[in-house]
Amino acid sequence: MAIPSLRTAFCRVARHLLRDWTKRQPSDWRALQRELDLWSKRGRKLRFWWRDDDARTDTPALGRLFDLAGRFDMPLALAVIPVGAEESLVRRLDREPRVRVLQHGWDHANHAEPARPAEFGDSRDPAEVQAQLSEGRRRLEKLFSSRFLPVLVPPFNRLSRHLDGAVADAGYCFISLHGDFAGLPLASRNPHLDVIDWEKNAAAEPEHLVRTALAAIKLRRYGLVSSRLPVGIVTHHLVHDEPVWDLVEELLRRVRRHPAIEVPEIEQIFAA
Repeated sequence: MAIPSLRTAFCRVARHLLRDWTKRQPSDWRALQRELDLWSKRGRKLRFWWRDDDARTDTPALGRLFDLAGRFDMPLALAVIPVGAEESLVRRLDREPRVRVLQHGWDHANHAEPARPAEFGDSRDPAEVQAQLSEGRRRLEKLFSSRFLPVLVPPFNRLSRHLDGAVADAGYCFISLHGDFAGLPLASRNPHLDVIDWEKNAAAEPEHLVRTALAAIKLRRYGLVSSRLPVGIVTHHLVHDEPVWDLVEELLRRVRRHPAIEVPEIEQIFAA
């Protein structure tokens, strides 16, 4: 068995401690308001961003997503699956100047155990992965031109450590997973707030969302994580029901108009 690197071991411990600490955070929206007020009183800004996953084509749900982003004046990173990406999506994005496209794997197929799915899991051959990522990148660049940013969003938020080199060799300097302390050599910009409870296939509990937000924000206020690293939300427009849409809107209403929040363009999120 390979001995984990110091980076990997540190991040594994950090994630474990963070999960425990998150559970002890306050759970009401007023606590989030008070935390953001602290940033304002100290003249500090918290960077916030939004990623939505699994796009391939234009749909009514995608239109609803863009309408919501427009109402709250939010830039949006759309993670697009190269296999099956359609021209209808290109035409729809022509009307959305603040949307940028990231690469969501190759075909979003699971190559691991059903209980722990991963497109880029331990069983994958690095050469095959590199070839697929490179072809996916060519497809998205051709479709979306300058709207496409060379950022990899691994499906199921998992990337096996032995594939780091394949990702880098395919031309990616950034990846986007979930949460802090990814433990990968590649730079990452990750959302933290998933509005879906995937075990229940239902909207996440607002209390859990608040605790997660507070933990991420306090890590940055205390200097344990760089305050330049953004805190973000991740959505999956194709599977939202009304409670999920309501939760997204509530979260955006709570944070977007607070003076401590800034929302850089997506290109700035992935600047070095």
